[in-house]
Amino acid sequence: MRRILIILLVAFASTTQSQTQAQHNLLTVDAKGEKLRDFYKSQHVEDLWLAGHHVNWETGQPDSPNATHNIKTHCSVFAASVCKKLKIYILRPPEHGQGLLANAQATWLEGKTASEKGWRKITEARPYEKAQDWANKGYVVIAIYQNPDRHKPGHIALIMPDRISIKTLNESGPRIIQAGKNNYNSASLLQGFKNHISAWPSEEIMFYYNINEPF
Repeated sequence: MRRILIILLVAFASTTQSQTQAQHNLLTVDAKGEKLRDFYKSQHVEDLWLAGHHVNWETGQPDSPNATHNIKTHCSVFAASVCKKLKIYILRPPEHGQGLLANAQATWLEGKTASEKGWRKITEARPYEKAQDWANKGYVVIAIYQNPDRHKPGHIALIMPDRISIKTLNESGPRIIQAGKNNYNSASLLQGFKNHISAWPSEEIMFYYNINEPF
């Protein structure tokens, strides 16, 4: 009987240790992160800022049915629109047109003006984890790819607050919300940027967060 009890106690201790380890390897979302997530979802990106239409950059609504330029994808103006609504500045119209805006935003983010507006580059060794963690705490975080051919589009997405494991982050990156060839309310970084990166994990995607809390 005593032997059985010892075995049960060892098994319980092992299970508790495993559960504690799993909790430490899981990024959770705090109250501000949940509020930011709800705000992002309220933008209805899966129904607006649709590829193939010229859109009002702030609302995502089609506004010029006969347009032939600036109709392909709208990742950069979606990000700009969301940031404007949260009173956070990122390069946007009219300071820059919709065409090739993501590339221009990537250059702008490296400059003094972006720093003055609260943007900070994530330079830690594990940027996927840090980017998701900042978003989960309610900060605006972006992932951005600058095309080395400046005549071709780059890509930008917002990090969506989400409860996620470190293992999943390493496998497919943080969760994102984006407009693009496909609009996603929630997708992995790998899925959203798959047409813009050459290898995984990617060193081509940069992450920035803004120190100004939106809520």
